[in-house]
Amino acid sequence: MPGSCPSRNPPAPPGSTSRGCIARAPHSPLGRGQMEAAAVANGKAEGGGAASGMSGASRGAEPQGAGPEEDQRENLEAPNQPADAWVAPDGAFAKRILQPGAGLDKPTLGALCQVFLEAPPGAPLGYPTDCWAQLELGEGDGAWDGLVDACLETMVPGERAELWAPGGAVLGLHLASFAPAPEPWQLDPAEKWALALRHKERGSERYRAGEVGAAARRYARALQLAIAAGPAPPAPEHTRLRADLHANLAACQLRLAQPAHAARNCTKALALRPQHAKAQYRRGLARAAMNDLEGAAEDFRGVLAAEPGNTAARRELDRVGQRARERDARLARAMGKLFS
Repeated sequence: MPGSCPSRNPPAPPGSTSRGCIARAPHSPLGRGQMEAAAVANGKAEGGGAASGMSGASRGAEPQGAGPEEDQRENLEAPNQPADAWVAPDGAFAKRILQPGAGLDKPTLGALCQVFLEAPPGAPLGYPTDCWAQLELGEGDGAWDGLVDACLETMVPGERAELWAPGGAVLGLHLASFAPAPEPWQLDPAEKWALALRHKERGSERYRAGEVGAAARRYARALQLAIAAGPAPPAPEHTRLRADLHANLAACQLRLAQPAHAARNCTKALALRPQHAKAQYRRGLARAAMNDLEGAAEDFRGVLAAEPGNTAARRELDRVGQRARERDARLARAMGKLFS
């Protein structure tokens, strides 16, 4: 196995008298760790979990396609995993079981997990390492915390495993036990909306700090909760919140080089609030990034119709107009040579 190294014995799990060993994570180079739960907005169900769609961010939080967090992982390179490893459906990480656990129950978002986590120096993790700690799944804001969440969602109590991350880095995980999170149906709508607002606020904090992947995961989680909360049709303040979350997630996806997903989230924001100028502007940026110059120009003109003094929209409209003229000139020259 590449990069293997001697194992070491971590302290016994809290409340346990037994001791085990967990593979030491090799000091291998770190690859790209930006997520994106995933790395949660095109959910398999309106309140979907994180094992296959992260605990993060995404194509849109509607119940079609994969979970919002999966989109935060779409730019990750597939890890170089051992032959006997299990590879996550989205290819974001691989897992090799070192010691099987017991039972069938697995933690989900919000579960309180007793975990011993080992990682190479400098790994982009917000969760504590090299000690037993209680983690709440989905609460980490480090670039690889979403990978840890997704891996833990595949584990049962007592299990020890290696998590092979992008770039070949290896993390050691030992799940001692967990306290299940309340199921979405066990929360009343007010609790779901309160949690959605909390995740939105945390996402905005992370975005202002430049932690775009972490912000995307927060926005995606907030969208899951907002969709699960209902009611249908949503009240005006709920509609506004969902539109803002789609638009905020799109802003993250633009910076994560995911213009197609950003455009879809903007379209969903505009379906909820047609006057959402930021969503229309960001969809224009996304369309321009995909070379849909006419669509981009239409969006920028729409922003200017609502906000004539919007200098950013004016600047981008001029840019796509220039690109369209250059494209048409190249096409005319090519056609001229073809028929000359």
